[in-house]
Amino acid sequence: MILHGVEDTNEANDRVHSLCRRPSDRFHFPESKQGPVRVTFPICTPSKASSATLAHSGSILGLAPDRGGYKTPSRLLSSPSLLQQLLAQKVVHDALWSVTLIDAESGILSLGGTIAQQVEEIKVRGDVELEHFGDPDATTEWVDQEVANRMAFLMPPDTQWDHHFKWTETRGAAGWWTTLMSGVWIDGAKVLKNQPVLFDVNVPFILAPPVAVQRFYESIPGTKRLDPPLDAFFAVPCLNRVNVAFEIGGWRFPSMSGEGTMEDALYGPDGGKFSLGKLGNGTGYCVGAVVETTMGVREEWIASGVRDLWVLGEPFFRGLGVAFDVEKGRVGARIY
Repeated sequence: MILHGVEDTNEANDRVHSLCRRPSDRFHFPESKQGPVRVTFPICTPSKASSATLAHSGSILGLAPDRGGYKTPSRLLSSPSLLQQLLAQKVVHDALWSVTLIDAESGILSLGGTIAQQVEEIKVRGDVELEHFGDPDATTEWVDQEVANRMAFLMPPDTQWDHHFKWTETRGAAGWWTTLMSGVWIDGAKVLKNQPVLFDVNVPFILAPPVAVQRFYESIPGTKRLDPPLDAFFAVPCLNRVNVAFEIGGWRFPSMSGEGTMEDALYGPDGGKFSLGKLGNGTGYCVGAVVETTMGVREEWIASGVRDLWVLGEPFFRGLGVAFDVEKGRVGARIY
């Protein structure tokens, strides 16, 4: 979507909080037959003379689940979420959104749908063009028809879109996308089962409670805990071929592979998807992406409902399509 313009009235009734106002922007959707639609955003900007400038500033999309009477930040600011506004204006037709990370710097957020079909079509087209490379009969029209035939087999037009994802119902702390992860697999062995998890693409790690993280790294040969104050992190030999899968919705998703090269071990960069980076030049060790957290253990967090909870952050979303169905209260995943 493309932002066409911004209107900020600065009227008193736009002020929804002492630090926040609610201007509106015009958005244009190239694939939509509608003209630009107007969407409101609560934008919070602390006064320059206030110590609150040290806190986060910006807007809220409002993509948290609305259940259990929990008031999301957008509702607290008397503003409907972005998805609710797009549904009301019939720009999108389904109360869902999805996200996938392409690499460490870019990703795709889809509102009202997923990119599963587009991703599959790109893969099929690549296979067809590679199989028939140099074939004079493989014209553009022939390739298009072959791709259409294969897509009709892989994703029949009469099949519901949600059949292409593995789903699990949300449960646990209200206001978060939480569910139960059936298992954690390392190199084909199930080392943990029935782990509560929270999905949060804004977290750069995968966080795990103390007991779970200890069991996790005990299953990987050669690992060691770093010294304080970095003792929440673990080091893994960069050349270890560790394959980690998370079981969600009855399916094992190979989220991380720690396979690296000799150059990884000596010079970096990181030793595979399982690693956050090398521990140091010449050490042969990389830092594991699963990090220990005491979230929910401290007294002020006891009532939060996040005790013993995993947080599946950025490393989990790489190479996966993760869909969040707001209406049905479920999370789906698919390998891209």
